[in-house]
Amino acid sequence: MSSTTLSMILNQVPTWVWGLLLALVALGLSQARDRWVSAARLRRMPLAFLAFSAWSTVGAFGWQALTVLGFLAGLSATRQLVMASGWPGAARHDAARGAYFVPGSWAPLAVMMGIFAIKFLMGMTLAMSPALAQQAGVVLGVSALNGALGSLFLARSRNLMARSAPAA
Repeated sequence: MSSTTLSMILNQVPTWVWGLLLALVALGLSQARDRWVSAARLRRMPLAFLAFSAWSTVGAFGWQALTVLGFLAGLSATRQLVMASGWPGAARHDAARGAYFVPGSWAPLAVMMGIFAIKFLMGMTLAMSPALAQQAGVVLGVSALNGALGSLFLARSRNLMARSAPAA
């Protein structure tokens, strides 16, 4: 692809997309430092990213069996891997604060950029080659990747809350 073609494509991108990218970078950078987080936020943020991933998937391929199957397979595999990994390791709960300590990590920024990149690149790719949306391997693979990335925060929050939950 020539630089002229790339420039023409990027000029067609709506301004709000760049705003979304900046917001995701800012949010991802905030995840790189240690912080205290409420249980409500530990529930909301993962659901927002799961919804963003699902929207990306359905927006690219529509509601079809392969889309749902791929997304759920990616979600399930990631959930199992993250639960087994124990990520994030140094989490704890402070009942007096009513908050959870979340150790800083660059991984959330990488996941956010991955979700954004898949949405962006699939949008560009399908605009140039719409027939790809009908290829089973593309649908299944991209849907699984979106499911996997979208569920990372959900699994991390589940680990954090389960391991560092206050004693009953």
